[in-house]
Amino acid sequence: MRATTPIIAVYGSSTVREGDDAFHEAHVLGTALATRGAAVMTGGYDGVMAACSRGAHEAGGHVIGVTVELFERRGPVNPWVKERVHMPDLYARLDHLVDRADGFVVATGSIGTLTELFLTWTLLSVAARPPAPIVLMGSHWRPWIEAHRGPRLVPEPLLRHLIVADTPEQAATDVLAGLASPIGAQKDVHA
Repeated sequence: MRATTPIIAVYGSSTVREGDDAFHEAHVLGTALATRGAAVMTGGYDGVMAACSRGAHEAGGHVIGVTVELFERRGPVNPWVKERVHMPDLYARLDHLVDRADGFVVATGSIGTLTELFLTWTLLSVAARPPAPIVLMGSHWRPWIEAHRGPRLVPEPLLRHLIVADTPEQAATDVLAGLASPIGAQKDVHA
């Protein structure tokens, strides 16, 4: 059951820096989610996580950071996190992110981001968690999807869980609209 304030988990690179396009887009996403009434939940550290957290915080939104013992040596939680949930290991962290979020936005990222995407997508595809929208933020996801589409790769029914949004504002709109739509009724990944 969804809380009054929807929680949107945002996955993305920890290595982007202020001044990078990906940092700016994540900041805009955080702002857009907060101004639309959503709480933002990230991994709590740098990069996309910090940018999105900062955007949400500056817009008056609630920011949740799900941290993990393994990454404590990388540095402190970003200063825009209002609620910290600290986990003992990556498995518990991933479980919390996937279980507690009402919807998901996936920004630019590396293998950690892809791990979060694939776990979330898999659990949704086998109904191991309640239906939820997954929005892939950025047009770079379209060729990635096309490269994996096909009967011997990712069959069409699994792609119904994904929405591609070209802009951060559209990603915020799509993820929140997806909370009210059944999974099969969401717009096509090419929309």
